[in-house]
Amino acid sequence: MTHRFTRSLLAGTLAFSSLLQPSHAFLGGLFKKTEDKKVLSAEQLGSQEAKATEMLGKAQGYENAGKKRQARDAYKNISNSYPRTNAGGEAKFGYARMLEAEGDGRKAFEEYQELITNHRNSPNFNEAVRHQYEIAEGYRKSEKKGLLGIGAPIQPSKLVEMFEQISESAPFTEYAPKSLLAIGYVKTEIGEMDPAIASFQKVVDKYPETETAKEAQYQIFKLRGVTAEKSNSPVKDRAQVEAGLDFVNQNPQDQRAAEVKSDLQTIEERSMEKLYNTGMFYEKSGKPDSARVYFREVVKNPNTSWASKARERLAILDGQANSVEKKAGMFGPNPLKRDKVEMRTSNDSVVPLPAEASAPSNAGSSGIAEIPSPPPAN
Repeated sequence: MTHRFTRSLLAGTLAFSSLLQPSHAFLGGLFKKTEDKKVLSAEQLGSQEAKATEMLGKAQGYENAGKKRQARDAYKNISNSYPRTNAGGEAKFGYARMLEAEGDGRKAFEEYQELITNHRNSPNFNEAVRHQYEIAEGYRKSEKKGLLGIGAPIQPSKLVEMFEQISESAPFTEYAPKSLLAIGYVKTEIGEMDPAIASFQKVVDKYPETETAKEAQYQIFKLRGVTAEKSNSPVKDRAQVEAGLDFVNQNPQDQRAAEVKSDLQTIEERSMEKLYNTGMFYEKSGKPDSARVYFREVVKNPNTSWASKARERLAILDGQANSVEKKAGMFGPNPLKRDKVEMRTSNDSVVPLPAEASAPSNAGSSGIAEIPSPPPAN
């Protein structure tokens, strides 16, 4: 009984100690990582190159013979075993290609990225960037969007990350501006208008002479309109006008220039409507001097339908003011007469307010107070 207990105890002790010993696989992986970081001599690198080249020939033979799975595994083995060799870079490209062909775009994108990062002098560099862009664009244009991104082939945040990686890794290729443009499209689709405009602006600033920059300028013009239509501030309209003028002046031969010019008239009409409604808001609030400021601004733009309406309001307000002054004159100086009201000249991103009155608080997305929606014009 005692011997049996001793043998069991000894066996248990040996089993426990074996758990504390690293496995051969673990040690092999550890030594391999250490070896990868070790500086290779020219002789060692030449030896690895020869081995990798021989293996690469076999892998290419598998692929040419239609043995796709064997070829994929062989390419992977070469790229992992001899990552510093030229043949290893060639194998990395082959492995990424085969993953892409099998439909594993995300994994293929990562393998292409390793090639781009570690083999910048590879003859396959530009091709790898092209493949990355096509993978990301395929995801972006996929009709399978999912509900709130769930069920989609890729999440918008990951897609943006992929395009950012392309633009940063290969800034001097044609795919850098295209990737920044794509980021703008993705941001637009998920409703992030300001980040989308910022991404389009990067294209214009960094790649001004490209066709991609033209498209980016046009998208800025359109998005400025989306934000302007949701705002009571004519400053947003002016921002869209400036974007439109930039596009027309820099791309006069573009077929969209005529469309933008036509839109500029519509924007002016919309902007004057906002000013008129603001004037009506102040008039109905019992602040005629403030109302006049806005009506006078509208009158300065006679090409809009709101100019005549603003003139009518000014005439009515002037008539009311004259009547009050006559009555007040019978009893001495007019107690209602005030200093001249002027519009603010600061760079606030809100409609300029008269100095005599502050607009009620209604913070917009910028965190700066905007004028609340005035009642509809009669």
